[in-house]
Amino acid sequence: MNIRCTRNTGFYGMGSPIEVMKNDEKWFYLSQNETKQVKIEETECTIQAKFFFLKSAPFLVVDQGQTVDLEIRMNPTLLLIYVILFMGMFLIPVLHLNIIGILLLLVIYFIFVFSMLNKAYVIKEKV
Repeated sequence: MNIRCTRNTGFYGMGSPIEVMKNDEKWFYLSQNETKQVKIEETECTIQAKFFFLKSAPFLVVDQGQTVDLEIRMNPTLLLIYVILFMGMFLIPVLHLNIIGILLLLVIYFIFVFSMLNKAYVIKEKV
């Protein structure tokens, strides 16, 4: 089976390659907008993208007799909430938040970060 992986994660982490794992083992690295095509002997395997603590959910690839074309992207929910939280920083002086309000924002931010660690990347099959 042939697998073609393309990384299209935008400007987030574009200076560092992400690690692509096959069946929980290191397989290869992808830089920004890079595509690699590899041939494997298995008829079924799981693919996962990883960058330090950020991961994707495992993606099951099944041989269908043709090249499987995969794209690795940033999770759109992660991007949206990240922008909202970033813009929230500018509301701190506008809303005259005290230290308790700032700590509450920090707690919300860290809860968000830890909840998204295993969902930061999305692997989809190109149509």
